[in-house]
Amino acid sequence: MYFFCSEEHYRNWVKESNIDEDNIFCLDIKEAVCVAKMLFSVTDLK
Repeated sequence: MYFFCSEEHYRNWVKESNIDEDNIFCLDIKEAVCVAKMLFSVTDLK
């Protein structure tokens, strides 16, 4: 996950990274933490 201070920083990163914006999800911090918990949760491992 990447976090950006401003939209300008985000736009520069996308431009320099040559990443298709259709593959990027722009989330606020609360959404990002929720998704991170879902992706990296180990409670489902037994």
